[in-house]
Amino acid sequence: MASKRPASILRDALSPGDPLSLDEAAQLVGGDRRAASRALEYLVDRGDFRMVRRRLAVKAGAAADPRRLAARITRPYSFGYGTAWGLHAGVASIHTELLVTSPHRFTSFEWEGGLYRWARPWRPDGLSRVSVGRESVWVTDVERTLVDCVRVPGNAGGASELLRSLPAYPPLRTEAVMRWVDIFGTASVASRLGFLLEHAGRPFEESHLLGELERRRSRSPVYLDPPRTGGHLVARWNVIVPDILPA
Repeated sequence: MASKRPASILRDALSPGDPLSLDEAAQLVGGDRRAASRALEYLVDRGDFRMVRRRLAVKAGAAADPRRLAARITRPYSFGYGTAWGLHAGVASIHTELLVTSPHRFTSFEWEGGLYRWARPWRPDGLSRVSVGRESVWVTDVERTLVDCVRVPGNAGGASELLRSLPAYPPLRTEAVMRWVDIFGTASVASRLGFLLEHAGRPFEESHLLGELERRRSRSPVYLDPPRTGGHLVARWNVIVPDILPA
């Protein structure tokens, strides 16, 4: 029996909406990248696949899950900031950006209403895997994601969005949180994080974490949601919060 053509292999291996990288295509056809590339070009011309960007396609017939698509932009990678937060908290993405950290920078692009953007910093530690449909993807872990989002609130929909969704966020390990606070070494993060955890009504078991953060809080007033200005000072954390939030 004659062996199947590479194009047939790729077409039969995927379901509508499945994303496919060139590396994956090459694996499916036996490791031949040139044959995989030619087969993918042929399938795109036929309308069986849609080309998202160089070396990344989606099988036609259904919309791709944006997180499965983003996981194939570059390797190694992990989702970070608001994208990781949404996955950990079990809620929809905080906004339409898909933030991918990687040592390999890529140009931002839009696809079907989503913006796919490279974010720094990349670190190979503090990562975990979570399920997205029938596969799993890399994300910054629970504690690192929390600290990252508080450090750069704009990458997570802003401090108000973090405060709203914090009650659904997973339990925290004090030592792991403080490790990331100390790695970044910014007192402003300790002030912001302490305020958010206290006012989100987090579990009593995290009271020790609040004490550690209070000892590291900023000596000068810091804004909860920079570059936003104005608001009122919360003395315990030395943080200036918008007037729409509690004192």
